[in-house]
Amino acid sequence: MKKIICSILALALVSCAFCGCEKNAEDVQTSDVNIVEDKDVTPNDSSEFAYEEKDGSITIKGYKGSSTTVNIPPEIDGKPVTVIGEYAFDGFEENDGSVQNGKSYKDNNINTITSIHIPGSVKSIEKGAFTNCFSLTELTFAEGVESLEEGAFACCDKVLSVSLPSTVTKVGSYAFYECYSIRELSLGKSVQSIGEYAFYNCYDLRTLVLPDSVTELGTGAFAGCDTLCELTLSKSLTVIPDYCFSGSLIEKLEIPKGITELGEGAFSQSSALSEASLPDSLVKIGEKAFYMCPEYTEASIPESVTEIGEKAFGYNVDASKALSDPDEFLKEDFSIKAKKGSAAEKYAEENGIKTK
Repeated sequence: MKKIICSILALALVSCAFCGCEKNAEDVQTSDVNIVEDKDVTPNDSSEFAYEEKDGSITIKGYKGSSTTVNIPPEIDGKPVTVIGEYAFDGFEENDGSVQNGKSYKDNNINTITSIHIPGSVKSIEKGAFTNCFSLTELTFAEGVESLEEGAFACCDKVLSVSLPSTVTKVGSYAFYECYSIRELSLGKSVQSIGEYAFYNCYDLRTLVLPDSVTELGTGAFAGCDTLCELTLSKSLTVIPDYCFSGSLIEKLEIPKGITELGEGAFSQSSALSEASLPDSLVKIGEKAFYMCPEYTEASIPESVTEIGEKAFGYNVDASKALSDPDEFLKEDFSIKAKKGSAAEKYAEENGIKTK
């Protein structure tokens, strides 16, 4: 993605062994610490922003102020601020060949900003709007925002918590990509879609509740969330896409009825997973869906499943070789509960796995 400097890394083969969940799912779901009414903040002067008017509303195009706290004004020149434009607060500029890694910081104060408030007048935060704001720690919203587009807050690696307004329906691809420090996340009650790699490598995220409004997840949406140990899935989902929760510390997984497909590597590299409840709505389990889950020793696969991909269950690697030439092996203590004549029984026979 243009201008996002954090490259997509290979998913870690060995997950962190410590979880440390400190809040239950209900606590995080109802958290509204980052929802702040506009009347409770003092907006920055409009002279600090580059902006344009179109069709009676204002789009913020850039920032030229020196404040470390930026409260975006709900209106400028008597017109509502409805859009934060593409790369308006992007912390990097195009390559000028003069500094480390071929990238240079902008000659302004964007990378001193520690706090940002988004007013309720804003409906859309466009592509890369706040990407690479490396000093940002506090992000608050008023009710009103509807969509966060691609990479909106990508690589804001010091943001500690995010509570999205109940008005948000879309979280775009890479929206909070590699926001390593996010520990608390509340998605609001209206989010319908979460794009690919939206929360990739949010290392410190411990608990995740996907509200039942969520109908669509993108590839790798929460991959690399190494300390994620409590997960509540939306009852409106039908597919868990490829690598969506790869690399987590989830111990017990409950997949709700209605899910028909688990994508490739969906829960792979979940080093703490010991139990997974699979619904009888499930039809397809993708390749390596539960690959490298060393504590997962017995799978109960419903008869509804008609397709199971290669190495979906029972396979692990020699961790000592994980970063060079992984040595795959079938776990000796792994078994499958399967009905006679089912796809699960066939998978077990083909892979030399014990059945019950």
